[in-house]
Amino acid sequence: MTILSLSMLAVALHTAAIEEKCPWPESGPQQQRYHQQLSCYDQQLVTARRQLAQWQQHHQFVLQQHSQRTGRPAALNSFQAATESFQQLKEQHCRWQYQLQLPDVQLGAAYYKRCQLQLILQRAEQLESLAAR
Repeated sequence: MTILSLSMLAVALHTAAIEEKCPWPESGPQQQRYHQQLSCYDQQLVTARRQLAQWQQHHQFVLQQHSQRTGRPAALNSFQAATESFQQLKEQHCRWQYQLQLPDVQLGAAYYKRCQLQLILQRAEQLESLAAR
C-alpha cells in the first residue's frame, strides 16, 4: 500500500468518525441545525487540539532530551519547523474550503471546522504512532 493510499484511508476513517460523533441534525430550522453542527465540531476540536498538543509536547520533550545527550539539535529543530509548517498547511488548506462555500458563511464555517478536525486528528495519530516505535 502506498503512502498516498494510507493517507487517503486515514482521512476516510477520520471522516467517518467525525460524522459518527457529529451527525448532521435531521430536524429543526436550518439555523438551529447549523448551530448544533458547529457546536459539536467546536467540542470535538477542543478534544482533538488537546490530544495533538500532548503528542507534540511528548515529542518535543524526547527530542530535547536527545539533543542534550548528543549535542545535535537537528531533529528537534526539524520537528519544530514541521510543527509550524503543519499549522500553516492546516490554516491554508481549510481556508480554501471555507471560501468555496461563500456566501453561505455558516456552511463555510462547518467545512472549515470539519477540515481542521480531520487534519488535527490525522496529525495526532501520526505523532502517536511515531511514539510507539
